[in-house]
Amino acid sequence: MEYMVDLRVGHSEVGVHGKMRVVNAVNRFQDIAGEHADSLGLGVRDLLPKGYTWVLHQLRLSFSRAAVAGEDLTIRTWYRPERNLYSLRNFSMEDANGKRIIFGESSWVVLDLKKGRPVRLSTAMPASYEENRSEDFPTGFSEIPELDEPDTEILFNVRLHDLDINRHVNNARYLEWALEGIPMEVLGSSRPAVVEALFRMPARYGDIIVSQVKRFGDPADVYLHRLKMGKSREVCALVRTEWTRCEK
Repeated sequence: MEYMVDLRVGHSEVGVHGKMRVVNAVNRFQDIAGEHADSLGLGVRDLLPKGYTWVLHQLRLSFSRAAVAGEDLTIRTWYRPERNLYSLRNFSMEDANGKRIIFGESSWVVLDLKKGRPVRLSTAMPASYEENRSEDFPTGFSEIPELDEPDTEILFNVRLHDLDINRHVNNARYLEWALEGIPMEVLGSSRPAVVEALFRMPARYGDIIVSQVKRFGDPADVYLHRLKMGKSREVCALVRTEWTRCEK
C-alpha cells in the first residue's frame, strides 16, 4: 500500500544556493516512513514498549534536480519485506506537475534493543505489516568501497541535538557530516546526483566522529566518505556521493 503526503519546502530547509539540502530531504523521507508505519501500528512508538525499534541500514538517493524554497511537493512511499529480515522501502519526491525529482531506496531492520541485534520481521511485526506490503520492486543498492588514505578529515562532537528517539545519531546527520568534507569549489558549482550510505553502527551522545573523504576514480566528481568513532576507530557509516554541475 502506498502512502502519500504533500509538503512545501521551508526556507530553513535550503542552503546557500536556495536549494533543499540533502539532510533535509533525508529527514523528510524518514518522517514519511515513520508516519506510514504509525498509521499501520508499526511505528517506533509501537515497537519501543516491546523492546524493539526500527533502524535504517542502507540508503540510496538519485536526484534529478534539487527542490527550492516555497516549492510544493508530494512524497510517496511503499515497502516490502526481504528474506524476513529487511524491510525495503522506496520513496518518490515529485513536483507540482507530478515529475519525480528524487527517487529514494532504503533498507530497514528491526533491532532488539536488549540484545543489540536485528530480529526477524515475523518476530516483531503484527499482521498489518504483511497485509499492507507492496508488490515486489527492485533495488539499486551497490557495494560502497572503503577509502584508503583520506584527502580530508573533520572532527564532530555528537551533541544532544544530533540524537533521535532511539538516542542514536540521526542517520541524516551522518550525511551532513560526510558532505562537509567535499571541497568548497565542488559545493559551489555542483549538486548531488547520487548519495549512497551504509550504516554500520550507531554513535551516541559524547562520541567524537571523524569524517573522512577522498576523491575516487574517474570521473573525478565521485567521492568516498567514511565516518568513524574517534576513540575506537570503528566505522559508523560508509557513504558514496556523485556530483553534477548545477543548472544555470
